[in-house]
Amino acid sequence: MIDCGFAQSGDVCDPVNTDPFPYNPADIDAIFFTHAHADHIGLFPKLVRDGFHGPAYATEPTADLIPIMLEDAVSHLAHDADRCGHEPAYLRTDLERAYALIRRTRYHEPITVGDARVTFFDAGHILGSATVLVEVEGKRILFTGDLGRRTPAIVSPREIVPNVDVLVTESVYGNRLHGDPEAADIVLQDAVRETVKRRGVLLIPAFSLERTQIILASLDRMTDQGTIPDVPLYLDSPLAARISEVYMRYPKYLSPTLRRAVEDGKDPLAARTLKVTINTEESAAIDSVKPPKIIIAGAGMSHGGRIRHHERIYLGSPDTHLLFVGYQVPGSLGRRLRDGQKTVMIDKARVSVRAKIGIADGYSAHADRDDLMAYVEETGPKRVFVVLGETEAATFLAQRITGFLGTPVDVPREGEVYEI
Repeated sequence: MIDCGFAQSGDVCDPVNTDPFPYNPADIDAIFFTHAHADHIGLFPKLVRDGFHGPAYATEPTADLIPIMLEDAVSHLAHDADRCGHEPAYLRTDLERAYALIRRTRYHEPITVGDARVTFFDAGHILGSATVLVEVEGKRILFTGDLGRRTPAIVSPREIVPNVDVLVTESVYGNRLHGDPEAADIVLQDAVRETVKRRGVLLIPAFSLERTQIILASLDRMTDQGTIPDVPLYLDSPLAARISEVYMRYPKYLSPTLRRAVEDGKDPLAARTLKVTINTEESAAIDSVKPPKIIIAGAGMSHGGRIRHHERIYLGSPDTHLLFVGYQVPGSLGRRLRDGQKTVMIDKARVSVRAKIGIADGYSAHADRDDLMAYVEETGPKRVFVVLGETEAATFLAQRITGFLGTPVDVPREGEVYEI
């Protein structure tokens, strides 16, 4: 089995993640995790709870990140279950049984499962992310998981696995192009300078795994180069802080620039003005610090987490700059703010929005349309399955693969079975 993550739904109370699996988990010989995002690992404890007892393979960084991410997930599950009146997919007591099954591995080290040989290669997406090559009965079948960009921001570049018979590729951004990372850096740099000039507050909602680390690395580089002035910088996210510690534990998985910095004794995710706030008292104390200041906090779409507290306090000021550095799903508070809504409800409080709203597109760790096409061409598969994206994105990518490369493509629907 490749990955076992949360199904993402626009309805928080959709019980899709509590439904029985459409297979017997006890029949699965082994599971291979491509990376530690919740939509790839989030239902692993439920799989174990329902009977899976085989090994669960992950790269060393992914194995370290899984407990951090699942402990955060189980708290959200309990909260949502209580709010929606249904049982959670699993409980905190199920986590240890799941952790006990994890087997740590590295890139390029083959693992034998029955008649199959399985090998991880670098996906270039987030720390420890992997593509999974399954060699069985003379076939080479490659699963991308989530694929990184051709030039990732802070992790090592993705590897090309040649001579693939079958490619199962993601298509999350199969019909879209990302912004330029250098242009995003300029937007971030200008936002910091403007915040200092106006003696205001720069708020950055960011996902805890990868996006926060990309922003921290950019701010550290700008500070060292003198392109932005020293300004108090707060990472108000215990989850992101724990994740950043894992990043520093594995320099060989980082980009060459960050790897050299770590080897020289520097933390490239910690600008000299950075302060990490762990407990709620430290978080609340940020408000007593006079501007200018920068606050990075989760969640990335403002649907929860500590960023909402800061938005409730600071969005009413015209000297506040709210900078979005990631996608905002329709219906989320972040999307409503990004679209220019002037009054929002935050934790039962009506907030008038007078802050400047900025957008720095370009920090995504996902492959976009052209990145995905390049990867398909470089791996040279005889057949492609396009998965993981919404229908429009998956179909668009499939049509491009067929049109430009002439490769047979299928876009599977849930429940369909294919024989290779």
